[in-house]
Amino acid sequence: MEKQPRCKKCGRRLKSPLSIAIGMGPKCAGITSASGRSVRVQSKPSFHMAYSDKSLVQVQAPLFTGELPKKRLSRRELFRRRREERRRLFETRTPFQCGLVLPARKPLVYIPLEDGSWREDYSGRVISHERLQQYLVRFRFI
Repeated sequence: MEKQPRCKKCGRRLKSPLSIAIGMGPKCAGITSASGRSVRVQSKPSFHMAYSDKSLVQVQAPLFTGELPKKRLSRRELFRRRREERRRLFETRTPFQCGLVLPARKPLVYIPLEDGSWREDYSGRVISHERLQQYLVRFRFI
């Protein structure tokens, strides 16, 4: 049994050659005919059909794997999540980025050392754990 092509957006069966070529129905693709004329698709005269071979019909893969986010995150929520992630990395003593060094716009990364202190990746400066924590809290990085 031959599988019918389906709309990428809503999953309905596609019938017109234009919809099959686009991969979506006219409503999902947003095609409206303001002038009342319909859009035509010309197929090759030798085939007289949208698909010449049954083996060319394929099942379309989903565009996204997993669930789409319900709502776009606000700037405040993005800032809060980044701050929580930096705090978690600081507490677990893993390297983390804490902004950019201007005007070079190079990332400012802190790398933990064996003796409990931290090293700035850009300048190589060593800073104690307590001093770095004070700096990060003062400027609201964690």
